[in-house]
Amino acid sequence: MLQSTPYPETASTRTKWIRALREPTNRPGAQSTPATLVEQEMGPEGCLLETVTIFLINRECPWTCVMCDLWKHTSLKPMSPGHAPVQLSSALRQLERASKHQLSQIKIYNSGSFFDTKAIYTADYMRIANSLSGYERVIVENHPKLSGKHISLFKELLDPQLEIAMGLEVADDSLLDKLNKRFSLEDYMTACEFLNAQRIAHRAFIMIQPPFTNQTEALSLCQRSVRFAFEQGASCVSLIPSRATTGAMHALKNQGNFVQPTIHTVESCFSHALQMNRGRVFVDLWDLEMFRECRVCFEPRRARLEQMNQFQKILPEIQCHTCHP
Repeated sequence: MLQSTPYPETASTRTKWIRALREPTNRPGAQSTPATLVEQEMGPEGCLLETVTIFLINRECPWTCVMCDLWKHTSLKPMSPGHAPVQLSSALRQLERASKHQLSQIKIYNSGSFFDTKAIYTADYMRIANSLSGYERVIVENHPKLSGKHISLFKELLDPQLEIAMGLEVADDSLLDKLNKRFSLEDYMTACEFLNAQRIAHRAFIMIQPPFTNQTEALSLCQRSVRFAFEQGASCVSLIPSRATTGAMHALKNQGNFVQPTIHTVESCFSHALQMNRGRVFVDLWDLEMFRECRVCFEPRRARLEQMNQFQKILPEIQCHTCHP
């Protein structure tokens, strides 16, 4: 069985292994409606910003990282030129009708890289930029190796400030290789140097207890990765608790190469990252139920993390006499 086959040593064979283990999934089509999310996020000036995230439907990211499940939300067929601005405009119209507050910050995520020119066509940059003129800040996601002239081109067309979100994941070259990220720490530093020179803000996604690590080293590895991101000039860091949501991750779990972090590890990594006082730190609470360990204290723990996200302050720990008598 493929699930019991050892994790491959090379990037090309890893990619085949990861893709072969994918479970059947109903993928969105060209007519599907992009998902949206409205939330508050602490901005760089210390004020809560009404923030909308639009998840554009796009082609699948070509990198095939072992932990990624974003391919489930991508189209099997390439999107034609003009499709991204149409999706964006439609989603923005719906949000403007439904929102009770002025939205000042927008994240445009496309389950890949915004500056992958086979995903978001350069010919569409102007229409996209024009539709974003009412916002103060635009955040898009991108692979470090795609940092270059297309970012500069898009920035010149934008009225709002541009920010780039990049998946650093972990500040360790050997782990980046195993995750099939297809970049090194040197590549990441080069991307940050380019963005810093262009005066473009950037944020880093960092995994809590990624595959091929364990609970004992999770905290120190997270701290090292957060420190590295801020040393490269990151304006903020988002911590992503690792989870098994794909066939590849379940295979790694069965082989002993992945252990899901506990809710306590998530809390500890977040608190220590905030304590560094190097910049804003957020923790991803998406599907946090996967980390539920105690029915009594889970909701108070979630509420604490939400408040720490919003106000960027470490709150008193939750004491539970049920799971820790």
